[in-house]
Amino acid sequence: MSGPEIRRLPVWGKALRLSHWSLALATLVLLCTGGLIRWAPERAQALDEIHFISAAVLIAALVARLWLLFAGTRTERLGALLPNRHRLTQAWGTLRSYMTLGKIRLPRWYAHNPLWAMLYLLLFLVLCIQILTGLLLLNHITLLGDLSLRQLHLLGYVVILGFVILHVLASFFHDTQGDGSDISAMISGQRIFIVEEAAKPPPANDNVVVTLDPAKFRKPEKP
Repeated sequence: MSGPEIRRLPVWGKALRLSHWSLALATLVLLCTGGLIRWAPERAQALDEIHFISAAVLIAALVARLWLLFAGTRTERLGALLPNRHRLTQAWGTLRSYMTLGKIRLPRWYAHNPLWAMLYLLLFLVLCIQILTGLLLLNHITLLGDLSLRQLHLLGYVVILGFVILHVLASFFHDTQGDGSDISAMISGQRIFIVEEAAKPPPANDNVVVTLDPAKFRKPEKP
């Protein structure tokens, strides 16, 4: 008996992968330098330069990713991230798998993780706020009415840090508990799909008598 069929299909384009890893790298550098600036003020000048360069990379990568929301392929567009009834059901199934540490099987999906897809939109919004507050702070503007821009920037830092930690843990969880090769897919652009073998009809047998009358039904004769 043959096993399930394994297929590798292209899911992520080069532009999305480039923007994803550029966002990831720039975010990690920004988180590290932002934290060190508070704990090592004597190195603030050197850290500020790295922070600003990383912010420029982040802005370029985020603009590219937002552009793909409207001009990218089907899996890159905004519609692939918006929730619907089916995706919400799958998102709940994914959350249940997280809460049971994999005892409940992860649902299968084609492109975006249905739970994280909605969180990506929230992340894009937080990143936009971080960029805006960072630019205002760079111009020595610390207040926007009664709102402290430094506190808002720090809050965004905490939110993004939490997102990064959970996202990394979830990615490794998917590769150990799932069957879609999530981490390598964002490198190669291809995901693995397992197609279960459909049940085959029993082989034809000339000795089998088919009748609608149960009284006339008899078992196949042995050869």
